[in-house]
Amino acid sequence: MAKTPKTRNEAAAVIYCRVSAVDSQSESDASLESQERTLRAMAEAAGYTDLRVVVERHTASKTQPALEAALEDLAKGEAVALYASKIDRLSRKGAGDVLRIADRADAHGWRLVVADVSMDTGTTVGRLVLTILAGVAEMESRRRSERMREYHAARRARGESRGSYGPKTTASAEAVAMISEARAEGLSWKAVTEMLNDHQMDGRIWHPTAVRRVAESPSAAAMLAA
Repeated sequence: MAKTPKTRNEAAAVIYCRVSAVDSQSESDASLESQERTLRAMAEAAGYTDLRVVVERHTASKTQPALEAALEDLAKGEAVALYASKIDRLSRKGAGDVLRIADRADAHGWRLVVADVSMDTGTTVGRLVLTILAGVAEMESRRRSERMREYHAARRARGESRGSYGPKTTASAEAVAMISEARAEGLSWKAVTEMLNDHQMDGRIWHPTAVRRVAESPSAAAMLAA
């Protein structure tokens, strides 16, 4: 079992703020400012005078090096409390990781406080509620991931991908040119579709809706203009 350090800075608390890399710079800055302001007020109200702000920005990996460094400092007694704005800001890995952090707080004798649910692991009830909410946060995170997978699967089924010109068609330049020329000659969507299928264009089965989507795609227009 871990031991509580003999010498501890009882006046110090870590304020942990995290934002997502998918947010714009202005959104990230505003979020960080809001998180810090709220957490500072809470920590000061609890009597902490030495506040150490730790900022983490979302990356492609699920690592949180700034948080891990802060946890090491807490284990050494350089601070005695960790404040986070939300459970899903505290950890990107779900309930298991939140409980890992809570376990470290218990083992080393420091407090874990989560602002949005008024959570404090210094109390038995606080730890119980944290466990429940961490599970809920993990469930919500998984559902968000499922929705994103469903969304991207639907877009791939429609022959779309994301590019600099907005939704990018996966049709070849030759197919785009054929569609454009056929439409310029007055052929219907059905007729253009039959022509593409007769030529086995791009090795796929074409449907009128897909043909129209290609024709109206900004990236297809960019191909023709290149």
